[in-house]
Amino acid sequence: MSELRIIAIASELADQVRVTMVSPGYGHPVTAKVATGLGPCRHCLQPFAVGEEVRLLFTLNPFDGVAPIPQPGPVFLHEETCKRHEEKDEYPEALLPLGALLDGYDAEQMIRRRELVAKDVSPETLMREMLMDPQVRYVVVRDPNAGCYRMRVERREWQ
Repeated sequence: MSELRIIAIASELADQVRVTMVSPGYGHPVTAKVATGLGPCRHCLQPFAVGEEVRLLFTLNPFDGVAPIPQPGPVFLHEETCKRHEEKDEYPEALLPLGALLDGYDAEQMIRRRELVAKDVSPETLMREMLMDPQVRYVVVRDPNAGCYRMRVERREWQ
């Protein structure tokens, strides 16, 4: 049996960015500004309160430790400590109004399938379908407008 494992950035990485204010692996300075968009935070996977919360913008290689070719890009993180999204089967409900772009990657880091998910539609069915393909190793969820990384989704295996 296989279910989804939705993976946010690690708490250690988020803490490192908050303390050093430097993008891990790149040395670029982190920018802190009051949120002008919903985000979401790549650690808790919740949208930002526009005009209220401060978000950190930094460069992240979401493929570090997963695949050999770096694909750095901009991501956001709450300035204040937040609780990491638990690796559950359910897609974060608060992200449904934002839509999603799903990229299914194989073991060689090539995109095998790409799906655009409309706003207010859960991408869970498509992610499960994509991961049923034995050639798809993981799915990267991206912002459907900017294309930036949100989270990684893998199979959760049980015996």
